[in-house]
Amino acid sequence: MIRLIASILIALGSLIFSDSLKAQEPSATIRLIAVDPTGGNASGPTDLHSEFPVGPAPLPLRHLPPVEVGGSENTPAWSPFPDPVPCETLVGYAMAHNREIQAARYKARALAARVPQATSLPDPKLMTNAFLQSIQTAAGPQDVVLGLSQHFPWFGKRALRGEVAQYDAMAAYARVTAVELTVAERVKQAYLDLYFVQSAAVETRRLQPRLEDVIKIAEERYKTNAPGANLQSVLQAQVALSKLKTELIKLDAAKTSAIAKLAATLHLPPETRLTAAARIERPRVAETADLLVQVAQTTQPELIARRREICRDRTATELASRNYWPDATLSFNWHGIGSEGLSPVADGRDAYSLGVGVNLPIYRKRLDAAAREARCKTASTSRAYAAKKDDIQAEIIATHAKFSEHDQILSILEKEILPRAGQAFDLSVEAYRTGRVEFEQLIDTYRTLLNYRIDYHRREALRGQAMATLERAVGSAVTAAPLQAGVTPTKR
Repeated sequence: MIRLIASILIALGSLIFSDSLKAQEPSATIRLIAVDPTGGNASGPTDLHSEFPVGPAPLPLRHLPPVEVGGSENTPAWSPFPDPVPCETLVGYAMAHNREIQAARYKARALAARVPQATSLPDPKLMTNAFLQSIQTAAGPQDVVLGLSQHFPWFGKRALRGEVAQYDAMAAYARVTAVELTVAERVKQAYLDLYFVQSAAVETRRLQPRLEDVIKIAEERYKTNAPGANLQSVLQAQVALSKLKTELIKLDAAKTSAIAKLAATLHLPPETRLTAAARIERPRVAETADLLVQVAQTTQPELIARRREICRDRTATELASRNYWPDATLSFNWHGIGSEGLSPVADGRDAYSLGVGVNLPIYRKRLDAAAREARCKTASTSRAYAAKKDDIQAEIIATHAKFSEHDQILSILEKEILPRAGQAFDLSVEAYRTGRVEFEQLIDTYRTLLNYRIDYHRREALRGQAMATLERAVGSAVTAAPLQAGVTPTKR
């Protein structure tokens, strides 16, 4: 039976050798891997095993309206979301469908799959030797040798390799969280940009009827030859109305750009219909900047990943020191003896042998260089961690200061400036009707009110964007109970 196995191994060896010669010949065949561009398969790309899903797949293209080549102005807008859509809904959609997050998750799973590879023993080797010229022994000619060998690393090497791979996987999983926080920040910032443009357009349109009333008043005063009335005032009012219309055109174009930016962040077609909420909540920051810096030391995923990398490199340094010790190889060999032996007593009796071998780590320059490389890499990772921690600390303090600035200005705008600016504009209209103020003063009051209303929504958006940046920098939620606006811009 053993002779049969040896014969089979010799035949397989010859086949493998011939295949390797053929593999060296150039080939023009290119293997293409088909990937579903729509992501419609719930199991992810078709070249990956379904054991590793990347989350819910986007809606297939059959759910989208037909789009002509080059685009069409008559193509109806499409949206998988309600109208208006809350920001939390878009963030949840991005967590399930964003390609960067999916790529980070796959990378982490790939690195986690290295752990059992690192801790496993290498494959045993089964070898056979066939003699072209038989070796004669007293028991008979030696026809074939069949050997089985196993390589055993030095004590602790496999465990250390497993720790290195495990720390690498842990760092990758921490960076999955970092990517999720970054994507959530981008979605929130794009959403708040859309909110600001929408709100600015609403405020501008809201004041348009008031400006048209001012034009009528100026025309009536001019027709009745009221004191101080002139054609110049009428023309200035009409110019102000035309300027308002141009601002609305700019805001509509900005809204289209904001929607396209938000849709791109969500990996949706640019013509997707997206509408921000008319009002947004204003949550408060639960802690001070110093406390947020302390919280970030334990919750910031990038810092967590770098700490895992430091542990990885320290373990790799210890592994490099184990390479100074030899590895062992154990083998068992069977020697097939022919039946035509010289000895009548031991005719054709097979022989068996055990073998033990070790590698000789004598090339100290290579071993010393590997140990030095591991130590330097550990030092580099530690310094990079300290630098990143300083950057995050500075970012948290600066962003918290911006958040406080926008929050305080918003409080002054809604409680003091906007009510008084609205009253000043109403009084200026009545005073102009009776000729007590000049037209230029009335227009200045109108422009001041419009600018303050737009600035109010700009500050709201900037405040929310600063909050999103804080959450990404800290690595966790930083909000307390939502703060409801005390006074909102009055509808006039």
